[in-house]
Amino acid sequence: MRLFLLYLSFCFTFSASAQKPIALKKKYYGSYQGEIPTFKLDVGTDNVDVSAVAIVIKIESDSVHITVGNNALHGVYYVLFEGKNYFVLDCRMDSQLAGERIVVYTRGKRISRDGLFPQPSSFLEKVKD
Repeated sequence: MRLFLLYLSFCFTFSASAQKPIALKKKYYGSYQGEIPTFKLDVGTDNVDVSAVAIVIKIESDSVHITVGNNALHGVYYVLFEGKNYFVLDCRMDSQLAGERIVVYTRGKRISRDGLFPQPSSFLEKVKD
């Protein structure tokens, strides 16, 4: 019984330490700029062409700002997953039900934003502030 409790305490210790939140490294903070490409929007019987628009994403230590055209959104993010070559951020924007998904690549100073359907994904390059 004593060995079982010792084994259980070791398992609990290791599982609790494995649940630490992942932090985004400071070198990935900053402004990224790109363009959402043109796409077609199906509105019943017609297809509407939506033109390309500029997008700017600013990642800070505790928040994210997304500007698409004239619309500005503010929210918080947390690192969902850390891979070998990228981080996946899950962004919860104020006054928006659906979250934003951003992939920060560790090489090349670029990110990608997964577009909400029917918007296509877009790649953004880091710019100087």
